[in-house]
Amino acid sequence: MHLSNLKIENFRAFGSEAAGTSLDLTLSQGLNLLVGENDAGKTAVIDAIRHLLWTTSQDFHRLTEDDFHVAGDERAQDMKITARFEGLSLLQRAAFLEYLTIVDGAEPSLSISLLARRQDGAGGQKGRASVFFRAGVDAKGPPVEGALREFLRCTYLKPLRDAEGELTAGKSSRLSQILRAHPDFAEQATSDWSAEAPTISPTTLVGIMKQAEHLIRSNTVVQAVHTNINSQFLEDLSLGTEILTAAISVARSADLQQILEKLELALESKAGVGLPTRRGLGLNNVLFMATELLLLGASDGMPLLLIEEPEAHLHPQMQLRLMEMLEARAAPPASPPPVVEGDTQAEGGSEPSAPLPPSPPPSERVQVILTTHSPTLASKADVETLTLITQHQAFSLAATCTRLDASDYAFLRRFLDATKANLFFAKAVVVVEGDGENIILPALAKALGRSFSKYGVSVVSVGHRGLFRYSRIFQRKDEREIPIRVACVADRDVPPAEARDYVPLPAKPKEGEPAAKKFADEFTAEELAAFSDKLRERDGEPVQTFVSPSWTLEHDMALDPAFRPLVHRAIRLARRAKISGAPLTKTTVAQVRTKADEDLAAWTTASLSPAQIAAKIYKPLFDKYASKAETAQYLADELEHEQLTPEVLAARLPSYLVRAIEYVTAPIDVEEAT
Repeated sequence: MHLSNLKIENFRAFGSEAAGTSLDLTLSQGLNLLVGENDAGKTAVIDAIRHLLWTTSQDFHRLTEDDFHVAGDERAQDMKITARFEGLSLLQRAAFLEYLTIVDGAEPSLSISLLARRQDGAGGQKGRASVFFRAGVDAKGPPVEGALREFLRCTYLKPLRDAEGELTAGKSSRLSQILRAHPDFAEQATSDWSAEAPTISPTTLVGIMKQAEHLIRSNTVVQAVHTNINSQFLEDLSLGTEILTAAISVARSADLQQILEKLELALESKAGVGLPTRRGLGLNNVLFMATELLLLGASDGMPLLLIEEPEAHLHPQMQLRLMEMLEARAAPPASPPPVVEGDTQAEGGSEPSAPLPPSPPPSERVQVILTTHSPTLASKADVETLTLITQHQAFSLAATCTRLDASDYAFLRRFLDATKANLFFAKAVVVVEGDGENIILPALAKALGRSFSKYGVSVVSVGHRGLFRYSRIFQRKDEREIPIRVACVADRDVPPAEARDYVPLPAKPKEGEPAAKKFADEFTAEELAAFSDKLRERDGEPVQTFVSPSWTLEHDMALDPAFRPLVHRAIRLARRAKISGAPLTKTTVAQVRTKADEDLAAWTTASLSPAQIAAKIYKPLFDKYASKAETAQYLADELEHEQLTPEVLAARLPSYLVRAIEYVTAPIDVEEAT
């Protein structure tokens, strides 16, 4: 049995179904990761489930006026949260028969709804809400109570801030709440020790405490102090025949809750350390999570685990270990191997071997719903398990919802690392082919007054082959559009005729075959346009592709006289850095820049065309004598040193770069920027 669908109306960020702002979230049976920017609605999803199902740790929480959705100046009067459960076993169907729903001959399912209304009307108490729980479609079934209510409780792991404090002893400590809710502690609440039989060792916590109290009272020092207080002081302070007496005890009542509140949990010291030591925040959080997970599967309830931001204080490797554990718990249970009966010959003998013992039954699959802001956790999970929540809308990335095909999912499973997974938390995304664009585009955006960090834009460098595999994450099979703009920046990759002297020619055609075309002057204008159209053929919804007009970003920037010296200096510096293998000194940088400017002057004097000069400038990059990433670093420095105005940049940059930056930020108002 698992939670398959959650609908939320008028709860916090989610509005009404009529206004199209409610939430309709489909969940998988195993692992579900809710990812997205801050204030998108992830915590609201977790809290809605907690309010509806309640938790195994008996957390106290109630709805207040602030939980009701606000649209404009109006706060909603009513709220509804509905969960549908599928995959019920035969025993579960029998146990909850009166609550089940059967629609159009489908398998029986269980629908549970929370209905709430604000009590700020006549006779009501402002700020409070009346809450009802009912089963059935449209909440028209019987009230949810008794065994069903207890069965539906989920295990909740809250965001961790002070794990050490949560596990220390004290009134209503978190540790005492967890242990009190654990079913194994129920029998510890009774005493199995009696003063009439003091030699019998107790086995329950309450019994142990009563025995300890008896032993403390019997201590000679305690008895002496007790006698002195009564005989030397209280007797003299008594009035009339009412003699005051006192008794020393451990506690007023040795009940289980008070005992549990005296317990604390801490990690043991490292091996070889004899005295207790304080451990780091991250390891204490791991201990706290392990403690909370005690309640998962500790009863016969539904194995549903809610986790909020478990990455707090955990380094990446520990986050990966956490995800591996959750994936193992959420995976379908393995089928037991077949039992071999009977007369199989034992190896090396004639006697039949004994039958194999039956395998233990597989553990029940746990459904996990987890919110995170960690690219490390998001990259570790399969993309199909993610749900992108942005602007109070939920978009499942399951195969039935996106335009990713099976090969795309396999590719992303292999290559989606933490540096790329930041795209799940951005307001907009720029997908680029290499490290050069990854470095230079943010620099250009900042110089244009459209800083990517200010606008929440993530730049993802994926390599040419994966460019569109990543962008298709944001394209849907349904009519819903993800409100995250995605700009793919691509090179047209058709070398100009001026690069013939160093770009290898196409292989000679076989007899009877037409000669292969490679250079721009060999194609018609329509054929060249077709190259760009081919790169844009999968555009749609929030995805747009911006293609260089000629060859590559660096080459096309070198075509313009405003950027030509900057690009040439950057490539020269990158080439010199690769040759030297060490950071360049200020003197060397000045010498290389001067030599680059002298080259340009000589080429101009020789009446070379802009296309010829751009081809010469780009040659070291093509021949791999210079690194594109280092070139981009030096080019960013040159842009900052040159201090070109946004007006010059916007007017002289290749227009596809300006349009890509505008698409993921905002239209560039040159006058305002200047």
